[in-house]
Amino acid sequence: MKLSINRELLIKAINMVVKAADKRHRFVILGNIKLVLEEGYLTLTASDLELELTTRFAIPSGACILAGSTTLPAEMFFNICKSLSADTVTIDAPENTSRCVITSGKGRYTLSSLPAQDFPSIGAALPSTVVKISQGDLTSLIHHTRFAMATQDVRHYLTGMLFDINDSKLTAVATDGHRLAVAHRLLSDSYQANQVIIPGKAVAELERLLLELAKTTEDATIVELGFDAEFLHVGLTLSDEETDAVLEVSLSAHLIEGKFPDYRRVLPTNNINAANFNKDEAMDVLRRISVLNSKANPGVLLNFDTTDQCKVSVSDKGEGEAEEVLGVQHEGDVIELIFNEAYLRAVLSVLEGEIRMEMNQPSSPVLIYQVGDDLHQYIIMPMRL
Repeated sequence: MKLSINRELLIKAINMVVKAADKRHRFVILGNIKLVLEEGYLTLTASDLELELTTRFAIPSGACILAGSTTLPAEMFFNICKSLSADTVTIDAPENTSRCVITSGKGRYTLSSLPAQDFPSIGAALPSTVVKISQGDLTSLIHHTRFAMATQDVRHYLTGMLFDINDSKLTAVATDGHRLAVAHRLLSDSYQANQVIIPGKAVAELERLLLELAKTTEDATIVELGFDAEFLHVGLTLSDEETDAVLEVSLSAHLIEGKFPDYRRVLPTNNINAANFNKDEAMDVLRRISVLNSKANPGVLLNFDTTDQCKVSVSDKGEGEAEEVLGVQHEGDVIELIFNEAYLRAVLSVLEGEIRMEMNQPSSPVLIYQVGDDLHQYIIMPMRL
């Protein structure tokens, strides 16, 4: 294959897929991007066999010098293209060779290549359920919950996000066993009840693509989430104003098998203590006081001892101690709780305005939500006193 293409357009296209390439290199070719060149179109694909990203877009007349296909090392190919100074890039990968020559201006780069026919496919999704949701709602669902997913856990299902589809409501749930985030959105149509667990990497890439989509479309733009027993499939059409190109991007991911915890049973009820406070004021207090926190000492103590204030303190015997007073409206008994400061701050960072914290005992789950907002609920397990 031989291609002459605008550098900015090529960088944009590579950026759409490069993060799906397998950095663990279980198979060398999975660290590559597959390029398929045909008259009028270029298709790029990257995959780690759990997640596959593909982008296809039209190229100008004459850009396809010789149709064909190849695969190139993903990160190296991307970095070379970003470092070039000329506006046009030529990619020449002759058949029956293991070398690809990239030229631009006075630069010439040679990369090893592998045959495109050896690049494995994740498989074709045949969605039995297609959920329609606005781009804005889907982005918001992910933003309000993704931070609570586990990054590593023997309970593999905790490293993903639950999508609970029930009639005309979609609920996203994430938990790492220490905290739980729940977000709801109403749908315009009704669907048969279904639960799927989407891998964390796929969730992160879907959010990234949605944010790219938001740059050129309105929040009300409809996105279709296709599910079957094994796969999630999403197709997006992205416009790039700088290059005046339209990229058709598709994401396919293997769903995680397993039984996700029943999040409804975790949400505490009949709490005997509650406190309201301002989110910004609380974040400022946590930011200042966290200078004494460390991995070995991540806790922050909240002492609700009056109706109008909460003492927030950190104590590190080796470094020192700090205390600040946060104005609150407290109902109930005197209570002290210790939270992982990073967990508490992560919850507050996705909320606004007046926050309500409902509590029972120092060792019981604590419910946190934004006053007047019934779409988002958060649970944090206190640390032991």
